[in-house]
Amino acid sequence: MMTRRDFMMSGGAALAAALAVPAAKARAAKNGVQLGLTTYQIGSRWTVAELIEFLPRFGLFGVEIRTDMKYAHGLELTSSKAARAEAAKRFADSPVKLVGVASGERYDSPDAARLARAIERTKEMLQFCADLGAGGLRVFPNDFHKDVPQEKTLDQIATSLKLLAPVATSLGVELRLEAHGSAGLLPHLATIAKAVDHPGLRLKLNSDFRDTKGEGLAANLEKVAPYLGSTVHVHDLTAASYTAAKFYETQCAFLKRIGWSGFCLLEIGDKPDNEARFKEIAKQKQRWDELIKGDA
Repeated sequence: MMTRRDFMMSGGAALAAALAVPAAKARAAKNGVQLGLTTYQIGSRWTVAELIEFLPRFGLFGVEIRTDMKYAHGLELTSSKAARAEAAKRFADSPVKLVGVASGERYDSPDAARLARAIERTKEMLQFCADLGAGGLRVFPNDFHKDVPQEKTLDQIATSLKLLAPVATSLGVELRLEAHGSAGLLPHLATIAKAVDHPGLRLKLNSDFRDTKGEGLAANLEKVAPYLGSTVHVHDLTAASYTAAKFYETQCAFLKRIGWSGFCLLEIGDKPDNEARFKEIAKQKQRWDELIKGDA
């Protein structure tokens, strides 16, 4: 692990100092489009203590932890009540907000037993989120299946989520359905959310280039606007194809226009060591600040 002294002597220190938002200012900002981190790649090797220490250096004050991957944060469905309470207190006492938990649960399987397991496990995961003080649980739709009409799969997903949304609400947690898989196109998500018709279910953008297809990015975003939750999944903000298409410019402008408030959670490929990770996060944060023109 890179120590604080090592970090300060590295190039990452200068970048962090130049780009970091003062913690007091960030904590005071209750609204707006903010950048955070999801631990799927960069962040997977960091403990809770390290996430809390490292992220504020770059002006990142929100994190989503990925479960079921045996990551360094160590927080899993099998974590004891005591471990959950300890983690909840650590985040509550820090400038970093645990904005969510990312699971891989999905509701598309034609196998009734498998679907039932997914629903029951989601209920357990929602309780896990509540115990951690996490704002929401990310889940997937996910795919259409051969010989199963698409409408039937979408109806099955909606029926499953209709059972789960009230559970989420009772626990004070958002159930966040992310755009993922062939059943996760934005128009499909809008159809599902309309059928569920419950405030406990929220939708989560995945910033996928396929969102530009069909009627186009702007129109597809409008379809899901009424149902968006408080997190968005973003990827490499410097990717050439996204930059050329002004994808993130369009999406950020849309979020600000509708008055959306929450965290855009960054996923970027892991690096061999902390110095390289810090430099990459600093580069992404610099691009982010350009995208939202300093008024996130």
